[in-house]
Amino acid sequence: MTLTEIKQYTDKLGLTCDQEACESILESANEWGITNIKDAVWDFMDFYEGISHTRDPEYWSQRGEED
Repeated sequence: MTLTEIKQYTDKLGLTCDQEACESILESANEWGITNIKDAVWDFMDFYEGISHTRDPEYWSQRGEED
């Protein structure tokens, strides 16, 4: 997982994430052993930002099937 990949995904979601925010997401992912970009972004956003899950319904519908 790279900063560029994180930035591309957050851009796709319509989120404004600067370099510092992307670095925080990557750091948090590494700390928790998260290797999937979407999981890393949503873990961070759910914990710190509370961003609506409707920004990526496909991801969340798949998560619901896994749980």
